[in-house]
Amino acid sequence: MATHDIRTQDRDSLARFLGWFSVGLGTAQVSAPRAMCRLIGAEGKGRSPLLMRLMGARELAQGAGILVRARPTVFVWSRVVGDVLDLGALALVAKNGTGRKRTALAIANVAGVVVPDVFEALHLAKQKGAPSGGKLIRKAVTIARPREQVEHAWGEATELREKIDARGAQVSFVDAPGDRGTELAIEFMFDPPAGDFGVAFQKLTGRDLATQLADDLRRFKARVETGEVVRSDGTPDGHLLADHLRQRAAQPLEEVPA
Repeated sequence: MATHDIRTQDRDSLARFLGWFSVGLGTAQVSAPRAMCRLIGAEGKGRSPLLMRLMGARELAQGAGILVRARPTVFVWSRVVGDVLDLGALALVAKNGTGRKRTALAIANVAGVVVPDVFEALHLAKQKGAPSGGKLIRKAVTIARPREQVEHAWGEATELREKIDARGAQVSFVDAPGDRGTELAIEFMFDPPAGDFGVAFQKLTGRDLATQLADDLRRFKARVETGEVVRSDGTPDGHLLADHLRQRAAQPLEEVPA
């Protein structure tokens, strides 16, 4: 089984990391402001928790903007501005706070984040044209059968074909190299709502088409090559990637009294 993601959006892996980093940091600042104040060397009294919550709300807004927008240039630049504001606030904490070692460590951490923030902001600023919010994904499987037999079997797989057609996916059949049979390939645009939040939700619930196709094509390959899908008592419906999310760690069998 082969999967290829062809990137058509400008939100690359670094932008995604910065987006999720903002969401994680913002969540901590909003939910536990006093603890975060103490972490950076502040006392966590007076208006400090309120200021920490406001900073967390800013991080959450920036993270959400980065993860939702196809080309989040403005939101990444806002992180750069936020870094400058954070360094200024930490400088005041270093001057008036009691935990200067913790403050110095916090300043070093913020300064370390400035570099990827600026790098990504400059990278996005250079992009031209209208961005696309989706990714073109290609999934392919090699089936050890002649092309005519695979095409005939595909024609009889009504439920799978209807799923593919409903998503606007394209199907192709080509002879596999080295007389290894036929390569069945499916291409589709993956563009769920809410950007990376939608991607994460669909993957966690097993509802994304890529995960479903991994199972569908594996079963289709087994059916064409052997005439049946391998099943067991533990997997009566066959091997499904989506079921992995519901698995638990192995546990010892209960001892049966003699």
